[in-house]
Amino acid sequence: MRKIGILEDDAALARELKYFLETNGYEVQSFPVEEYEEKSEEELIALLVGSGCHLLLLDIGLPGFDGLHLLREFCKESETPVIMITSQNTELTELMSIHNGADDFLTKPFAPQILLARMEAVMKRAYKEVRTQDVQHVFCRKGEEAGREFVLELSKGRIVCGDKQAELSKNELQLLQVLVKKQGGIVSRDELMNTLWDNCMFVDDNTLTVNVTRLKGKLESIGVEGAIMTKRGMGYQLL
Repeated sequence: MRKIGILEDDAALARELKYFLETNGYEVQSFPVEEYEEKSEEELIALLVGSGCHLLLLDIGLPGFDGLHLLREFCKESETPVIMITSQNTELTELMSIHNGADDFLTKPFAPQILLARMEAVMKRAYKEVRTQDVQHVFCRKGEEAGREFVLELSKGRIVCGDKQAELSKNELQLLQVLVKKQGGIVSRDELMNTLWDNCMFVDDNTLTVNVTRLKGKLESIGVEGAIMTKRGMGYQLL
């Protein structure tokens, strides 16, 4: 599930966008005005980068911040695509947004369906290379690992974080794929065992436990600790 970040000073608009995007299948993290007004620009950028969003909707007119400067500094720290949202309907503003790193530009007021179409077009371009190479970038969302990224290379059967990597067995690869697909949600042990059964692998409850333990160990070996949580009596969760 794609995660969208919203940094918009109009609280009503931010709520409407959050509801609209969630009803269209996106996970949304909004950054309320009262939470970022007291932060420095560096703290705000760290918060945005650490959120693990796949796309950021950024308002130019933010109280206490220069939206264009914030955009430029954010793009230095992250490759996450950005769509600027503004009421300043001028060619200069649009030009400055693109020049500072924005992937698209949208003027208020706008139809939500237009925003949705622009978002999908931007993400299709931004993540085309990732899909072609059969690579998934996974951002840890919670706990001490929040903001840390590791890469799942499906075709090579390995995980990579920085200069460290670990080879995965077929079972470990299949289990991690399911957890990544449902990141943030709890995946039951039955569902994980059925996944392996569907791929003609014999697996029982003990075999699943062993494979998940090994997968956790390999994540830890590349510097990603505590990314998979055991939910007693329920299953496992990739944070």
